[in-house]
Amino acid sequence: MTLTIPKVQMHKSGPPCSGLVWGTMRSQSQFSNAHALADHLRWLLDHGITTLDTASVYGHPDPFTVEEFLGEALAQVGADKFEIVTKCGIQRLSKHRPENKVRHFDFSEKEIRKSTDLSLQKLGVDCLDVMLLHRPDYLMDPDETAGTLDDLVAQGKIKHVGVSNLSVSRTELVASRLKAPIVTNQIEFSPLHLNPISDGTFDHAIRTGYKPMIWSPIGGGRLLTSEDEHVVKLRGLLGTIATTYGLDGPADAAIAFVNKHPVGGIPVVGSGNRDRILGAIKAINTDMDRQDWYSIIAATNPSLFL
Repeated sequence: MTLTIPKVQMHKSGPPCSGLVWGTMRSQSQFSNAHALADHLRWLLDHGITTLDTASVYGHPDPFTVEEFLGEALAQVGADKFEIVTKCGIQRLSKHRPENKVRHFDFSEKEIRKSTDLSLQKLGVDCLDVMLLHRPDYLMDPDETAGTLDDLVAQGKIKHVGVSNLSVSRTELVASRLKAPIVTNQIEFSPLHLNPISDGTFDHAIRTGYKPMIWSPIGGGRLLTSEDEHVVKLRGLLGTIATTYGLDGPADAAIAFVNKHPVGGIPVVGSGNRDRILGAIKAINTDMDRQDWYSIIAATNPSLFL
């Protein structure tokens, strides 16, 4: 029997997406060429994973190159089979952006339009399913930023608007100027990073009706590799919990932990290892017991119980 992931609504007005998103950030180091990546994309489709996460700035070793690599693979598989989420705003030093003298963030009209057009071109699509503002730009003019995004929606270049790593107050600021709803906030959440459950981020998502996308649900790999004493202890607990539910190991228990919260967060998994992805699918289809969930909280941050 083939393990598959169900479809979910990211927001009540759309878009539909797969309950597990595949992240492309490390794809150039995982796949030797676009043909190999295309083969992986076909495998993802067979398992119900139809939503891809990327960003204008992604690329290794050169920033600003992943979208083109992904576009070459999508041309072989069919971009229309996927929902594509990309991001704009992060500026890094790169030969592809010789004007950049320092890493910075840019939500100006000029940069959002430039980034959108380049993403469309590189990915080989006519419309982006979701465009996210990638990390906060503290010089953002909210009227300019929101007006630009609304215009791009009206032009048919993007279908939906979201944010990434923005605080509740900044998310609300952007939303207050937009005609389009914010359909997600892509944020970090894992047994090692619990802030969203206590800083109002998840409360805001539930109140306003969107499902956040969750990056680094296994702590960027730290849960599996760190020798820090408290992480080793947490890894042991997660391993025990994984055994209880018939999961493969601590990484899958961490994803089941993320999936338990009623906010309905959508994990972003960037592994090229198919067994890892199958384990994540199984984890998402696992309902962790409340007490097991709280035991992870207690192991990570007992101060949340005070």
